[in-house]
Amino acid sequence: MSSSQTGRYLLLSLSAGLLFFAAAVPTAMAQATPAAKPQVSPMAELDELAALSAASAINDAGPEGIIPAVKGFNASVGTSSQHDSSNGWSSILTPNVAYRFNKYFSVDTGVPIYTYINIYFNYGTAAKPDYNYAVQGGVVGDTEISFETDAHALSTDYSGTVSLGLPSGNTDYGLGAGQVTYNINNHFEKTLGRFAPDIELGFGDTSALVEQRVLKSYIAVGPMAHFQAGGSVELPFNTSFEADAYEELPTAKNLVYSTTGKGKKKVTTATNVDPGEDNGFIASLDIPLSPHVTLSGFYSRSLRDHDDVAGFSFTFLLKSPPRLGETSR
Repeated sequence: MSSSQTGRYLLLSLSAGLLFFAAAVPTAMAQATPAAKPQVSPMAELDELAALSAASAINDAGPEGIIPAVKGFNASVGTSSQHDSSNGWSSILTPNVAYRFNKYFSVDTGVPIYTYINIYFNYGTAAKPDYNYAVQGGVVGDTEISFETDAHALSTDYSGTVSLGLPSGNTDYGLGAGQVTYNINNHFEKTLGRFAPDIELGFGDTSALVEQRVLKSYIAVGPMAHFQAGGSVELPFNTSFEADAYEELPTAKNLVYSTTGKGKKKVTTATNVDPGEDNGFIASLDIPLSPHVTLSGFYSRSLRDHDDVAGFSFTFLLKSPPRLGETSR
């Protein structure tokens, strides 16, 4: 890695640390000034905790707790290593800051920082391209800002999310869409004991905002709908497993383009080939190692592209998810 790339990586890491510290200050100040806690009945508190915990767990970016379940700030840092069958290993650092206004509304923002990734790079010219893999580090993807609304009724949780992608990603390396993008997602989940089936329906103009836990080696841009169905199960020791089937379907194929083409296609800005369509399965397992640290494993299989992505991550939370007796703060 060159000295300029090393400098950029150190600057990005320092910025992520300052972001994490900035979110920690108001949290520490709030905890330093205890307030009188209102009296809440145990049954009401149990219902509120169940609803808020479910809402805070509905997040494609990672495990429960990234979005706080109670009013206030939270910050997290995720570090993941994953292997993509199309371009090998990559390591990603993802700082995130979130704020919950009340039990119905929250907002969060994060940006992936690729500390190691294989890029399909053109060593030749536009007239005589020569594409080969090259290792890069200290490059960023598009920044994501998500606005979420949560509701709970009849043991069913609803989460509506509007996400915006800001073009901070490196488009030369295929890590950014090169434009402001959006996605609207509707998530329904019903709790049946330890099992919770779920379904998602959404629409947007980029594949990068659909599933954030697994970062694929390409970004498709253009109008597309997406669908997901599956469920999660609560296992002993607060461990959670989830498995879903997904479908991403362009609604105007002539407007969809791919920024990388998954390593075998040249970088393009317009094509009639359908890089946006995808379907397959995704699964994840979250194991809390402590109230503030979660170990996760994940796997994604694309049936259409014959591509596998598998990896693991550690998520470090500034504030742990609430326990019974803490929801009235």
